[in-house]
Amino acid sequence: MTSKEIKDVIAGLLLKVDELGKERPSAGTKYRLMGLAADVTEVADMLQQEVLQRVSQDAVLDVDADIDYMELSVQVMAAEASSDSSEEGRERELVNEALGTLNDVLLQIDSQLSRHHKDEEYVRLYEAEMRRYKYSGSSTRSKRDFEEWKDYECNGHPSQENIEDYRVEKLLHMFEKGVLNGRVEHMQRATRYPGEVDFSQIEGNPKIIKTVYYHYAALRKIVDFKDGCLVVDPVRVGRYFYASRHEENAKMHRTNFLKYMHKIGLAQEELRHVEAEQKMEEEKKNVPNKLTTSDAEELMEDLVDAGILNNDWQPNGLSGTERALVAKTICDRLDIKEVWQVFGHLWNEKPETLRSYLNKALEQKKSLEYQDKLKKILC
Repeated sequence: MTSKEIKDVIAGLLLKVDELGKERPSAGTKYRLMGLAADVTEVADMLQQEVLQRVSQDAVLDVDADIDYMELSVQVMAAEASSDSSEEGRERELVNEALGTLNDVLLQIDSQLSRHHKDEEYVRLYEAEMRRYKYSGSSTRSKRDFEEWKDYECNGHPSQENIEDYRVEKLLHMFEKGVLNGRVEHMQRATRYPGEVDFSQIEGNPKIIKTVYYHYAALRKIVDFKDGCLVVDPVRVGRYFYASRHEENAKMHRTNFLKYMHKIGLAQEELRHVEAEQKMEEEKKNVPNKLTTSDAEELMEDLVDAGILNNDWQPNGLSGTERALVAKTICDRLDIKEVWQVFGHLWNEKPETLRSYLNKALEQKKSLEYQDKLKKILC
């Protein structure tokens, strides 16, 4: 049952208790009380079998964490099947006894949940096991296999598409290992995450594809997706794997999770490297040849350090006259004649516009102060 279903069932029982307490005794009251006692007992048995046994074995699910069992206990304790009439006394006692049993189960669940680790302990357990894994033979093999994949499958230069295919492949392997089965079994629907991992390449019947999306939705409960990469959240991973450490196959599932997330992490590091190289190539294309000399780079970086330009050599909040003075000063230092063409290309401005700003700057007294500032920076 979901957390909402558990809350709704108990709320429904308490409403019936309240209504019967206010009901004027009639021929059917006795049978309604007997039915209510049976319903309360059934709910208590269900919670004992489906929740108490699970949390007693340290297998905590989201449904458990979403409910304040102590608060439910308080509500049940406040309920009582009584009335001003002395009739149906035995039946009312049965209802109260059933409520007492239900309250005991709620208190036991709350007590078991309170034994579980705090978030800091979950993080410690996860990070300790992750450190052990990094120095293991499995980690070494994963790195070697990834390098071999790059060399033999991608000729040493994987594309973004190659890397995405590799990541999808490792995710599918993780799902096949049943790492997230414990969570998937309790999911009623799978949230879709458009724009994240692309599973459209998967071939198979709709049932298989649906299962993949269920597993990915379960994975996203314990990892984040940032800047195109899956990122582990140690707290949520710890809650999932270490609160369930006595569950059958729990250690195997933890080990497989570490192994496959490590492989996915290797692919994502490579992806960042590829993206960085592409960005550098794009930036080089935007820099005119006359500004690619070591002298030019030194002057431009001096302006970056002074806050005149940003890291991409673009004006940092400069006015038109200031931009013109910067361009003219740099070109004078480097003996570049095509001042406006060079910086017009770099800054994506029309050369004639930049030239007009210089004419305007020469008419302003404050331009002399700005030129002095540039000279000090570029000395």
